[in-house]
Amino acid sequence: MDCSLCNGTTVSVYGSSGNYRNDKVGVCWNCYGEEVNKMMNLMNINKEKGTLSGITIKNATKWVEEAKKREEECNKHIGLLAVAFREGSYSDIQVKPGNGPSIPAHRFLLATTSEVLKTMLASDLCKSAPIDSISLPEFNHEELETFLEFLYCGKLAKEKFDMHFQSLTLAADKYVIPHLQTYCEQHILKLLDSSNALEILEFSETLSNEVLKVASLTSILSHKKEIYFSPSFEDFARHNPNLMVQIARAHCEKET
Repeated sequence: MDCSLCNGTTVSVYGSSGNYRNDKVGVCWNCYGEEVNKMMNLMNINKEKGTLSGITIKNATKWVEEAKKREEECNKHIGLLAVAFREGSYSDIQVKPGNGPSIPAHRFLLATTSEVLKTMLASDLCKSAPIDSISLPEFNHEELETFLEFLYCGKLAKEKFDMHFQSLTLAADKYVIPHLQTYCEQHILKLLDSSNALEILEFSETLSNEVLKVASLTSILSHKKEIYFSPSFEDFARHNPNLMVQIARAHCEKET
């Protein structure tokens, strides 16, 4: 299940018997630490004695209200950015894909979301007057639009991500965008199944991503009969001899 606070980290909840529970609320460690610290400050924790003081319904209610307010403010700002992107309001730069029309954007957002993009913009600014366009030729128009939508909104519809996850993940690595890297990895793991395990294994090799590689190998071995006798497996084997070696070794390790 996803963390109930940030909705971005997958967590697992287990009962006392060690069985997985899907009827509980899960919170990732990052959110847990941050929110617990805030709650401790709110409740006047006596850290030296390790005891609680001043715990009241009023304090707890205040904490919940503050957390809700922070969430509403965050959603409000994200909503404003989304509107600015859709309408091209006060855009000051055109982003050109490899093919298709350019898309209006804002320098400040590109520069604050990626140090690589910031450097690209800064180097051009030093040479001449402020540029009115920047080229990201690895994207086609639709891929670029999806990439920019994520930069402005921080999330994507599942259908868009599933369609463009490869170009998004490659861009996250190329332009060093940590929150997009995390988002892509987590959502690729969610869409991983027997129908795309070979594709994701091949993609993980391109990215040198061990998390995706292990997950895709596990999926392949869990559905080996279905995958090994599929038409796509023969084509995969011809083009990926190194990965075939890794599949064989993983198979042997599982059998022993």
